[in-house]
Amino acid sequence: MNRPSLTRRTFISAAMGAGLLASMPTTSQARAGGSRARPRTAVCFGSGSLHGYAHIGAVRAFENLGFRPDLICGTSVGAIIGAFWAAGLNAREIEQAVLDNDRFEFKMPRFPMLGLGSLAMLASMINQVIGNLHIESLPTQYAAIATDLDTGELVRLTEGPVGQAVAASASIPIRYEPTLVNGRRLVDGALAEPVPVLTARTLGADRVIAVDVAYRPYEEAVSGFTDVAFQMFHILVNRLIEEQITQADLAIRMDIHQISQGEDRYSSLIAAGEHAVYEQRCALSNLLTA
Repeated sequence: MNRPSLTRRTFISAAMGAGLLASMPTTSQARAGGSRARPRTAVCFGSGSLHGYAHIGAVRAFENLGFRPDLICGTSVGAIIGAFWAAGLNAREIEQAVLDNDRFEFKMPRFPMLGLGSLAMLASMINQVIGNLHIESLPTQYAAIATDLDTGELVRLTEGPVGQAVAASASIPIRYEPTLVNGRRLVDGALAEPVPVLTARTLGADRVIAVDVAYRPYEEAVSGFTDVAFQMFHILVNRLIEEQITQADLAIRMDIHQISQGEDRYSSLIAAGEHAVYEQRCALSNLLTA
């Protein structure tokens, strides 16, 4: 598949006109006013499969606004984009890596199997792109969210190979076989924490920005056996999101399924993520200067 071109929007100029690029503090700047400790800020990228391309646009907007978090947490596709950003890649480099379709060929497992495919190739690609780093060596603190298939427990992956952690977080049950991490069979983190706000709080974030791109149950008609299975998954995920996202200081939420259907879906989703962040630029500025 040819790599689609991205049509840039005009939101950057609007942000500049509002004076935001000049005034928004980065998280590397000390908070004004004495010796009071600077609050730590986290960005949490949620699950959403194909919708996750919007996370790339969100990263681009954050960069253009001069903002970089102290902590990045990700679930499923959010773990993929979050890992790249935490490793120091910029939005353009993340887009290039993700749109390189040859690297996303999924290896089919041997029988017996617990999923139709394997994410071993995804783990390998992640490690190759970022240079085989471990999570604890990333420039920005990072956590990937997974779920223990055997106990149902939430698993926060904060150390070890980045590719393995990302694959575990993105292992959608039935579609992909579980990823084995330290003897535990791990699957998609969306089953436990689809937008990892609570993890960010647990890891010490004072201010949490959540980016939610999940599929909504109302977006497509249910017409077949597999549709019923995935609809059950979407209902569960959205119920968890509604309960957990209230703990975020700023929630950037998108309903973007319709634009994911066209031929230019990749560029459209990326642009939508960029737009969504720019629409919240005043709230973001207020949060970071509070």
